[in-house]
Amino acid sequence: MPTSAQITVGTTATLLVAANIMDQTVQLHNLGGGAVYLGNAGVTTSNGYKLDNADKLQIPVGDNEPLYAITASGTHIVAVLSQIN
Repeated sequence: MPTSAQITVGTTATLLVAANIMDQTVQLHNLGGGAVYLGNAGVTTSNGYKLDNADKLQIPVGDNEPLYAITASGTHIVAVLSQIN
């Protein structure tokens, strides 16, 4: 069963997808306000994958691998839909 959430991301690493014992397929939609950067718990604006304002992305997230996001400034909302494979 898929799970969905809208998560407010700020200037500290924010958990988008919790680690799970199974692989997951995750769909992300940056709902606006500016870019967010994706990565592990140590994500920064320098090392993260940039998801621009209004962009969408589908990615696999491996087992026991959480996914985090951060912003350069302010807060932005990211919609997350995840499905265990």
